[in-house]
Amino acid sequence: MALTAAALALAGCGGGERQDADDSDGTYRVDVVTAEFPAQQHLADETTLELVVRNESGRTIPNLSATLEAVGSDGTRAAAFSRTDETPGLSSRSRPVWIVDESPGSTAYGDTYATGPVAPDREGRFLWRVAAIVPGRYRLTYRLSGSLGGGAKVVEGDGERASGSFDVDVDRRPAQARVTADGNVERVPASEARR
Repeated sequence: MALTAAALALAGCGGGERQDADDSDGTYRVDVVTAEFPAQQHLADETTLELVVRNESGRTIPNLSATLEAVGSDGTRAAAFSRTDETPGLSSRSRPVWIVDESPGSTAYGDTYATGPVAPDREGRFLWRVAAIVPGRYRLTYRLSGSLGGGAKVVEGDGERASGSFDVDVDRRPAQARVTADGNVERVPASEARR
């Protein structure tokens, strides 16, 4: 009976290889080719956050990963695409600002996403599709690493850790849309929506 319970417990843990099994020491030079996230957004408007990273080091990066954090206007740090809420009695202080519809490779680390190995002169691509649900001003930061355990460091040409941020203003007005003559729904450009 005890052996059966232990076998079931291990089966529920996912088994397989550890996500940080390829963690290794070393420094890898990269070029952040693309880092885009719209600075002006509207409620319920689907947007894309994209990072494209080129391996310039001459060696394969074991597991290119990106860690995201949101920084509120008061400087508090929260989980990716979230904000903190100090209301007493909450089971979790983290509250979403964006709903994530699509994300790159999830990991056991809640705010870290991985693309896997990236060969020399190749690119790793991270793509998130999100929709804002809370208006306000936010800063979303990213830090790149060459492995999930942090042993493999990723730096840019100046030798500094590969990282960056996006300042975003989420307007409380929802995104506007219209139905075209052929029955398709299309987004109204911001310039037209303000008329």
